[in-house]
Amino acid sequence: MVNKENIPEPEQNLKFIDVHCHLPFPRPRKNDILPPDDIQFQDYFSKGGLYLITSTIDMNTIKITLKFMNTHNVNFGFTCGWAPQTVTFTERSIYKKQWKNWVNFIENNQEKYLAIGEIGLDFHHAKTLEERNRQIEELYKIFDLTNNFGKPYVIHIRNPSKNDIDKTHPNHKFNRDNSATEEILELLDNFKMDPKKVMFHCFSGPKEYGTILPKKGFTLSVPSSAYGFSRWRNVTRDTPIEFLVTETDSYYQHPYKRGPINTPTNVKYSIAAIAYSHNLSQKEVSQKTTVNAKKFFNI
Repeated sequence: MVNKENIPEPEQNLKFIDVHCHLPFPRPRKNDILPPDDIQFQDYFSKGGLYLITSTIDMNTIKITLKFMNTHNVNFGFTCGWAPQTVTFTERSIYKKQWKNWVNFIENNQEKYLAIGEIGLDFHHAKTLEERNRQIEELYKIFDLTNNFGKPYVIHIRNPSKNDIDKTHPNHKFNRDNSATEEILELLDNFKMDPKKVMFHCFSGPKEYGTILPKKGFTLSVPSSAYGFSRWRNVTRDTPIEFLVTETDSYYQHPYKRGPINTPTNVKYSIAAIAYSHNLSQKEVSQKTTVNAKKFFNI
């Protein structure tokens, strides 16, 4: 499973941009062996990082990020998100108030964040028809609220696996392996979103969308786990390099291990994975993906 193809290690002196990490972020509840946030940040830039983009998922992570940025504000930006997991797992008793606070922040602080995200649909965590419909309804509200902001979007999509079938509605279209993707595309089309301003973060397929989406103009982000896990690498094998950017999704998506142990510096493994799958030099991938990231986020 892990790097069976013996992909070359990342080369020295690569330049890179991690377009999607979670730093700072609430620490892992178990087996926390991550370096302190300050050390991760310093290591990233000392090893070749040009710019670092962190993703928030709710008001709590926005507050943590803003505090961190008081002392870490050079070549560092964030995206303002309301993740589908936030929709599904936030207690109903506090959801309305937190949502109201998020809406107030995102409307009145547009100069502080680079993009809107992560937002999207997750039909793994939302397993029932009711939960999935609720995620769609909340995502509609986000698009309706923000579609005139002129900001790019960072989209989280997780399609259901065979283990995520809603057994109460086994024949419903939301059980298909492309259902979350298709619902997102329908919403984007309804709001006449410009594909050039939409990035599918940590793109996981299905594989045919690795060619369908870039043909429409969407950007796909390749996680560091594409280095060691072929399923993450193969879905963008046929995606033109002009539509690819790199990310870690840290502390998730380690290049070749499991668990919450990833750091932003490991985005260089995403470069190595793309170089291998596209038969390009790592230097060329580094150059093109950093240009793509700068253009997408206007940094």
